[in-house]
Amino acid sequence: MRARFQAHWRTKLLLTVVLNLFFWTGYGVLGHHAFSPLRTPPLTWLDRAVSFQPELWGWVYLSSFLFTGTLPWLLPTKEGLRRYVVGLALMSTVSFAIFLVFPVAAPRPPGPPASGVMAWIVGWDGPLNAFPSLHAGFLIYTAALTWRMFRGQCSPNVIVGGVLWGALILYATLATRQHYALDLVAGAALGYISDRLAWCGSSGADAAATMARSNGVASHDGCK
Repeated sequence: MRARFQAHWRTKLLLTVVLNLFFWTGYGVLGHHAFSPLRTPPLTWLDRAVSFQPELWGWVYLSSFLFTGTLPWLLPTKEGLRRYVVGLALMSTVSFAIFLVFPVAAPRPPGPPASGVMAWIVGWDGPLNAFPSLHAGFLIYTAALTWRMFRGQCSPNVIVGGVLWGALILYATLATRQHYALDLVAGAALGYISDRLAWCGSSGADAAATMARSNGVASHDGCK
């Protein structure tokens, strides 16, 4: 695992800085400024079933950054890094375009935030970038990346724990009123499609992405 972190660490550090500047600049501007009329998605039974509980679920909501910020550092090859960046750029660009022409405000209740953690979330996260949910998008995109890197190497307990953690994060987006249920569906679809295009090639060719294994044997994972 240490070798994975150290592989191409200078490139990873540079990409971390550049990608964060690109993402948070666009996300911040579009999250605080509406350039088109606001839209309101319809409420589903799931939106009505999940109660507003920011005191607990705000921390679970933020825990997604531990997952999405750490796993890309385990990519062992420059080809893997290149494809990861391609998919990330695609997902961000598409979501930013939707935020621009189809802004959706988060369904937060009126009044002051209910807790310190929620006040912090509201402070940096603008209200106008709910659809599609990039919390769901990054979660699915990073989960797909993790599966590519460690498929066949994770125990059932690790897989079940990861799925449970992801489900709790998605629940937290509703319990903190950061998203509608439909936002999660759209974000998850965008994350999945971005992963497929990044690792298969936008031309539809069966491009093989080299993912080094811990035993030194290279694996090739295309569009199958």
